[in-house]
This record gives sequence, C-alpha cells and structure tokens, in this order.
Amino acid sequence: MTEFDPVLHGLGALATEEPPAQLSRALRSAAHARLVPARVHPGWSVAVAATVLAYLSWALLYTSQL
Repeated sequence: MTEFDPVLHGLGALATEEPPAQLSRALRSAAHARLVPARVHPGWSVAVAATVLAYLSWALLYTSQL
C-alpha cells in the first residue's frame, strides 16, 4: 500500500491501553473453554475404524484382481 490512508494513520496514532484484569481473565477463560476438545462418543471411533478397515480391504481385493 503506497497511498496515504487517513483512517489507518489515525488508528496508528492512538495510544494502546491494557484491558482491565477482570476482562482479561474472562476472555482468557472463555478462549480456554473453546480450546478444550469436546467429548466424542466411542461409537464414532468404532464407526470410523470400521469404515477405514472396509475401505482398505476393498482396495486390497481390487488391486489383487488387477
């Protein structure tokens, strides 16, 4: 960007401020709660494993018949 933008220039001139400690803790705890993975039902793991096993079996059978 080579052209002058007065809005960006004005934003760059603003002083930075630290958020209040209570807000910072609230944001940090909310962000951490989103990072913790959700529990997955064991049935989904079995379904995915069975699907992969069926596909690999089919691929092995198909390539052996070539």
